[in-house]
Amino acid sequence: MTQRSLRTAPVGLLLLAGLILLPCLTRAQPAPTVLTVGPAGTYANIQDAIDAAIVGQDTHILVQGLETYTENLSIAGTFTSGSLLVWGGWDSTFTFHNDDPEDTIVDGDGDRVLDVSIGGGSFEMRNFALTNGVAEQGAGVIVIPAGNAMVTLKNILVAENTATSATTALGGGLWASLSGTQQLTISGCNFFLNQAVSTGGGLANAGGLGVVAAGDSRFVIEVTDLAENHIESSGAAISGGGILLEIEDTAEGDLFDVIVSGNTGDSGSGDVQGTGGWWATSDSAVLRVERLGCVFNAGVGDDEGPQIVSSHSGQSTLRMSETGIAQGELDGLRLEASESSTVNLVNLTVADHVGKGLDLMRIGGSATLTLYNTIAFGNGVNFSDSGTGVNTGSNLIGIDPLFVDPTELDYHVMAGSPAFDAGDNSPPGGLGSTDFDGRPRIADGIVDIGIFEGLIVILIDGFESGDTSGWTTTLP
Repeated sequence: MTQRSLRTAPVGLLLLAGLILLPCLTRAQPAPTVLTVGPAGTYANIQDAIDAAIVGQDTHILVQGLETYTENLSIAGTFTSGSLLVWGGWDSTFTFHNDDPEDTIVDGDGDRVLDVSIGGGSFEMRNFALTNGVAEQGAGVIVIPAGNAMVTLKNILVAENTATSATTALGGGLWASLSGTQQLTISGCNFFLNQAVSTGGGLANAGGLGVVAAGDSRFVIEVTDLAENHIESSGAAISGGGILLEIEDTAEGDLFDVIVSGNTGDSGSGDVQGTGGWWATSDSAVLRVERLGCVFNAGVGDDEGPQIVSSHSGQSTLRMSETGIAQGELDGLRLEASESSTVNLVNLTVADHVGKGLDLMRIGGSATLTLYNTIAFGNGVNFSDSGTGVNTGSNLIGIDPLFVDPTELDYHVMAGSPAFDAGDNSPPGGLGSTDFDGRPRIADGIVDIGIFEGLIVILIDGFESGDTSGWTTTLP
């Protein structure tokens, strides 16, 4: 029925239509089935409650906190529809919960802690610590879903898990393989002291977490820390001390508000590719990186490598902005754009590396590689262009930006900085939505250079006596 016929329809017909439609509009959704686990719950073990979930329905499993559950959890491929939420931190009455993930521990006791292989529907795990897992891949968590499955990990601590194999060890904390239209969300998580170790000189990748995404799949990693994870092999080249991402076909990935710090790699006679992170896009894949902090990632002994290695081919796209890379052992960012790929780097701060801060390589006549609004300072070599045709604009390369205190990792700039109001408001790839602190990207009409927007100004209004009560900190 067209809009005109609705306007001219008899009142009786409109009322009848309303009566027919009203039940559909107001029908209540069935409440989820609630199962409880713990000393005061219906089930003693988490897996028993998972096995009781009914396919096609919505189930919430509330797990009592202040407990350690020695289990190896599995969400099987037979779960093909409906939703399953496993939620830790609940009190003995199951009416209040604590969001501290260390309040509810799942101990793998030398086997994989969590296996998510659902065939469809959605699975979410919230408020747990997953520890003491051992497996060749995904010692803490492995995610290999099927169908149109959606998997979410929220507020999870993944700590002290080991992926180990004589040949290929992948994902000490987490390993995920996505395809089709599957989706993975990792939000508010912490990957700490996990490792991938090849005992026979094979591959050892993704000490903290690794994601391989193909087809039309998508992943989001946000507000997450990857700290002090490790990769090790006696012979092969190894990649991604903290994080490894491989994206192909038309898959997409988002990496927002992530800190990668203190991760390490030990390769024996091989190379460490990305002591902090390694990622690659191919085909028509897309990777978006905003507000990434990458510091203190290093090789062990004589094994040195860049903090981030980034490789892009086919017609794939990388957009990286508001990213700080500082104080690595050798190089900061080593990036290669080849074939018909497009890479836009916007508002980076790369500082204090013994080797190269930015090592950018454009390979092939049709690849696009741009660098705008970026600070590179205090590195052995601030900027290296190993290819041809890198498009640059409004950068501070080798010019002192007047950082506040690099010794304390404070890379804000002080008053008088040449970074202030000196950027390009319309760089290739566009500006980020906010700066690294989450403040609006443009404060005074023209964007600043580097990861932060605005100056920190201390106004001292004649309080020579030492009374600081009148001091004001202004953040534009």
